[in-house]
Parts: sequence; C-alpha cells; structure tokens
Amino acid sequence: MRLRLPILAVVLLWFATDRELLLTAPAVRRIQFAAASDLEARYVDPAQASRLGAYLRHRPPEWVTLAPLLAVRLSAELRFPVGYNWAAQELSPVNNATPPPPTADERSADQRDHFGIGPITVAADAATIPIRRFGLLENAEAPIAQAFATVRSAPNLVFDLRNCQDAVPGTALLWASYLFPEQIYWATLQYRGFTEEYWTLPKVTGPRFTGPVTVLTSARTASACQGFAFALQAHRRATIVGETAPGLFSARRQVTEHFWLLLPEARPWDEPYRKPPSDPPAKPGYTAGSSINSHGPEAPESPANPPRR
Repeated sequence: MRLRLPILAVVLLWFATDRELLLTAPAVRRIQFAAASDLEARYVDPAQASRLGAYLRHRPPEWVTLAPLLAVRLSAELRFPVGYNWAAQELSPVNNATPPPPTADERSADQRDHFGIGPITVAADAATIPIRRFGLLENAEAPIAQAFATVRSAPNLVFDLRNCQDAVPGTALLWASYLFPEQIYWATLQYRGFTEEYWTLPKVTGPRFTGPVTVLTSARTASACQGFAFALQAHRRATIVGETAPGLFSARRQVTEHFWLLLPEARPWDEPYRKPPSDPPAKPGYTAGSSINSHGPEAPESPANPPRR
C-alpha cells in the first residue's frame, strides 16, 4: 500500500499536468548531460567548465519533478541562470550561435517593451536613461536617436543599468557610439581559443552626448549590459556607481528543446585598452556587434551575436 500511493500520485500528476512540465529521471538526465556538453565546449574558463560539467554528469537526477522547479534548482547549484521555456523551438547546442532574423512577434514584443528603454527623466542637474535590456538591433536606431535628442541639453547623463540583464551586443555598441565624438576602438572579448574585436560606429543618426556620464550597476547587471559599463569605465568616459558585476559576458544557449543556459562565454581581454588596436573596419557603417577581427584559430561559428531567444 505504501508503494502504491506514490505511484498513484505520479500517475495523477502526469494526467493533471502539462506533459512538458513534468519530468522524469531520464528527461532530467538528458537535460543535465546536454548542459554539461555545452558548458565543457563554451564556458570561457576551461577549469570551471570541466568542474561544472562533471558535476552535472554525476548529479543524481530527480525521480520526478516539474520543469520550472528543476530550472530553479540548477540555477542555484550552478550559480548562473538555467531557464525553462516550454514554447521554445529546439536548437542544436553546438550550432545556434548565429541567431535567425527576429520574427514579427519578437519585433512586436520589443516595441511593446519600449525597446527596453525608460521612462527617461530630465532634471536641472542630470538626465537619467533606465535601460532594462539592450533590445533588438533591428529596432534600435530610431529610439536610441530619440533618447539622445531628449537628453541633449542635460549637463550630466546617467544610465541606470541596475536591472539590465538581457542584451544584444550590437545594440549596446550602438548606444556607446553616441558617447564619443568619432569612431574608436571599443573592446576585445576573449572566448575559448579566439577573440573578437569591436569598434564604435563612425556615424550615428541622432545628436551625440559630450557631457559627463555616470552608469549605475548592481550585482544583477549582466551580459552586454555589464560590458557596456566596463568599456565606458576603461575608456574613462563614465563613472561607475554601484555593486560589482561578475565580469563575464553571457549568451543564452538552448541546450534541449525546452531548457536554456545563460552561459558565460567571454571575458574582457587582459589590458585590452593598452594594446595598439588594429585598423578600423574598411567599410564604414558595418552592422554593430559583428566580428571585425578574429585572432587565433578560426572557430566553426562565432558567438559574437548570441541567440535572441
């Protein structure tokens, strides 16, 4: 009788719950092994990648659990986010670094979210631009130009990135292009075995801001959001106020049909601003966030623009 009750409970849960939400041990093990493979291949720190991969491969899977609960547990155990999205399309964990064009739904959602911007406030002493995320690059040019037109007369500019976690690198680079009088070498990111070099855009459609800049950060500031703050500080273009961010640049990686990792794939190259940069790109107006120069062995794919989903 004692054995029948747990079995009956599982059967009832199976029929009462969305089948995608309920996971048994084989499904949990598949998720853990897929995540381990992605970590071992892409986590920027090989030693940490090996340790975390081994942990996931030897972690006893739950006999039965709900997908959102598993995502919460793995996020706590790995110390970076593991997400669950039952509506996601299945993507290969080794071939999804180049994102597909944004869908109409993604464009619409980006617009409804006001492109991750605002509301902007302008006071006598400073203007503040809160950024929740650096949204789709395809939508970014007009709202960013409008934002700088709004704050052009402010004596000081504050970027509030304390809750900024989701970011398209090219969009962050477009924001940065408005803060310098001309095109400059921006940053170099180090991945596993190669680097990516970035420059700001030579031209922007709105007014550039030349006054003092402050960036507010927190421990939640992540991905290209913290990269934006890091590079501005390194170029002595902004004062950073707030908590220290982790210092890693993450991309959302789909590891199974319904699970993804916010995987730290890159870090700032050691002393990147003291090295003589290479020449700027030959063609002005290149797509922000694209790979300008790759150093070291050519990778089969470039994670410069991580998946937007």
